[in-house]
Amino acid sequence: MGIALHVSQPYRVEGKMGQVKLHCSFSSKFKPLELQVSLYKGLHGQEKICSAYVNLSEPYFRTDGAVHCRGNISSGTVDMIINGLKGEDTDIYRCETEILYPPPYLRMFGNGTIVYIQETPTCPTSFPHSQSQTEERTSVIDDGGPLPLLYAILIITSFSFILQIMKNIWKWRDNGSMTPMVSQKESYRQF
Repeated sequence: MGIALHVSQPYRVEGKMGQVKLHCSFSSKFKPLELQVSLYKGLHGQEKICSAYVNLSEPYFRTDGAVHCRGNISSGTVDMIINGLKGEDTDIYRCETEILYPPPYLRMFGNGTIVYIQETPTCPTSFPHSQSQTEERTSVIDDGGPLPLLYAILIITSFSFILQIMKNIWKWRDNGSMTPMVSQKESYRQF
């Protein structure tokens, strides 16, 4: 006799905008009427992301929470959409299927799916031209942040350096160190 319940999952799926579609397939020797479908984060972790009781006479399910799942069960496939994920939620996710009715009670985990969630950019990549954009730029410039302070330090330092050089040149002239250079070659003196 073979395995009474088998759960399989795809190797990898990719999600965008905090949402990912995941398909978990199950096969059983017994035709289930009532199931408990759960999704766990981590290869061996016990962090349950979502869980739903499903009566196959109404095969749709929906869970609540910061991360929530909704889906449908048909022909041995659990099609689920997970919402509310972030880039840091990229991990291995395992489907758990429990056959509650009819007996015997059977429970099996899938082999796990690598779920990759693309990070949502926190800054816009392009701006529409509008008045609010101009106001935002002005507020950034008028912010008085560290950039004006850096410019002031650079100007003061440069000015101090130039004054120090000029002071040394005047000192050098006053000491008489600045005598004209005359060539010692005889042919040049006759010019």
